[in-house]
Amino acid sequence: MHGLNSPFSRLALALAALTASASALAVPTYGDIASPPGVYFGTGNVNGNWTIDTTNNVEVALRIKDRATLATIDGSSGVYRANPGLCNPICGGSSKANWNYEFSVNTRANGSGVLDLTNVFAILEVDIDGTAGTNFTAINLYANWNDNSYWNGARTIGVAPAAGDYGVQQSANPLFANSGFNFLPGRGLYDLRLSVYVNDAGNRGALLASTSTQVTIPEPASLGLAGLALAGLAATRRRRG
Repeated sequence: MHGLNSPFSRLALALAALTASASALAVPTYGDIASPPGVYFGTGNVNGNWTIDTTNNVEVALRIKDRATLATIDGSSGVYRANPGLCNPICGGSSKANWNYEFSVNTRANGSGVLDLTNVFAILEVDIDGTAGTNFTAINLYANWNDNSYWNGARTIGVAPAAGDYGVQQSANPLFANSGFNFLPGRGLYDLRLSVYVNDAGNRGALLASTSTQVTIPEPASLGLAGLALAGLAATRRRRG
């Protein structure tokens, strides 16, 4: 039997309390994610410009970044405006879109709590429909990438969290095969949603925290100018007719 003060009992009680309160999700905020751990994936990454929900000591965050410059894009309005087209040849290697999406999950965001990533499911939903509609592809964060950055006080790289890991982060380009897009998004508006649920004996339990944002892809400047030129030509023809 497990005593009331055992780690197992404390975890069970914490999960029960979180399940009871999970329906009261916070209004998303904008800015820096919690530090520590802050941002710990890759090189040249800085904090900031995250769309964040912190509920039940669980922090989930999304943002969009310029792939060529690695600069974060402002999304304080709730919509990130990304450059259309390809990053190549600036980015080098395989073809890449001009922007990445990035996510972060921290199950001990307030420096307290007993949850680690093995106690929760983390699901990212990517909208591949740039029109007014939505068509989501759901991604299990743990199983989708073999190079996630995990955190338990130190950074490790792997395909799945180990016991004690309470943070996970990743950056993905839309043209990566496992990004959920798997194509170069054209002009339109695309939704991203990141949610964390209680791991209820291997099933998705109560929702603990969730955040969502949008990325808009404008019409390429060259096409826009061409459209204006054609519109001017049409107007001229009408005047001469």
